[in-house]
Amino acid sequence: MQHKQIHTHHPSALARLPAIMLQTLSSVIITALFCTILFYWRANSELPLMQIGLLNFNDIKLILVLICGCMLFALVPSLLAAVFCSYFVWRLPRFLLGAAAAAAIIAFSVALLQNWLFSWPLDWIPILFNALAAAISALCVSRLQQ
Repeated sequence: MQHKQIHTHHPSALARLPAIMLQTLSSVIITALFCTILFYWRANSELPLMQIGLLNFNDIKLILVLICGCMLFALVPSLLAAVFCSYFVWRLPRFLLGAAAAAAIIAFSVALLQNWLFSWPLDWIPILFNALAAAISALCVSRLQQ
């Protein structure tokens, strides 16, 4: 009796690496964008957003420093959320919303742990923005994979 070996092709972790990198990068950029808009809105809270004047050089430097800080803060949660979401989409490709929710929960948990480890004063808004950004990028990248 002859046994046929059927080899199913599963993408390796290396094949999923571009999607993980894209998802991590998009999540970090979305988080930085959310935090920049929030900072700019809070800095000019006495004025409506349409009446904000031009920025001077010191404002731009401060915003760039905050963007870099947000990007560094969001890197580890976004990367872990992207890895887990990529694995989730690879195993259960039908559950995109579940993958996005899992990415958001992981990003939220890791950002909370990161905040606790560095003993920063707890600010929920960047942590929530990171979780929202991870969910948005998980949905977009997983739809691109299909």
